[in-house]
Amino acid sequence: MRHVLVSSEDRGLVESLRARLPPDTVLLSAAGVDDTLERLSRSSRVDAVVTDDPEVLSAIREELPGSLPVVVVPPEAPPAEAVRLLYEQMGQA
Repeated sequence: MRHVLVSSEDRGLVESLRARLPPDTVLLSAAGVDDTLERLSRSSRVDAVVTDDPEVLSAIREELPGSLPVVVVPPEAPPAEAVRLLYEQMGQA
């Protein structure tokens, strides 16, 4: 079971990933840098982060240096591309 934190102001990103990822994937959601960092600090297990905000990537790298996969999805990218990038970052290409 994978735990993925989706950080976006757009609820559509969460729902489109939910529709395309395996059913045993647990999706957590956050909006913005502060909310994302708070969720990461409270969650005992997050395997990856998907975001459409490059500032979230910078904040995670600054606050939580390490190997947590973070996927930045361009706003115009189709949901299938977000899933492909996520699998690539998690070593499941």
